[in-house]
Amino acid sequence: MGDRGDAVHMRLLAVPAAASLVRERMRGWLGALGWAEADLDDVVLAVHEAVTNSIEHGYAGCEPGEVEVVGTRTVDGGVQRARFTVRDEGRWRPPRDPGFRGRGITVMRGCMAEVTIRPGEGGTEVELLSRPVPAHRSRTSAPMSVPAPEVRSAVQRYEP
Repeated sequence: MGDRGDAVHMRLLAVPAAASLVRERMRGWLGALGWAEADLDDVVLAVHEAVTNSIEHGYAGCEPGEVEVVGTRTVDGGVQRARFTVRDEGRWRPPRDPGFRGRGITVMRGCMAEVTIRPGEGGTEVELLSRPVPAHRSRTSAPMSVPAPEVRSAVQRYEP
C-alpha cells in the first residue's frame, strides 16, 4: 500500500474565473510534488475540463453554486499518482453532439489513466486518476488548503 501524500482542497463559486484559479493552484501543487512538466500539463488540463464542465453545464440556466476540487497524492514504490474529485450541486445533462465544442470528457479521458463520472440528484462528481509518474521528494510537506471565503472573494472580483 502506498503512503498518503499531500492534499489540496478548493471550494469555489462556479463562475468562469474559477477555472483559471484551479489551473494555477493545481500547477503549483503538482510542481511542488515534482511532477514533470508534460505530465503536469495533462493533469491540469483534465482537472480544468472537469471544473469547466461543472460551471458551464451543471449550473446552466440557474444561479451558480459551488464547485469543489479535492486532490490527493499517493506514492507507491518509486511512482506517484494524483487523484482528483470535482463535485458540483448542479444538474446533470448527458453529453450532446460535440460539434465545435463538447469534447471535455474526451479530453479528460485522454489525459488521465481513469475518469469516472457519477451523476446524481444532488449534483455530479467526477473522479480523475493520473497516470503513474516517477516519485520525487516533495518540496512541500504541509497540505494545501484554500478556504472558501478567500477563493470566493477572489472569484467575485472577476465576475462581469
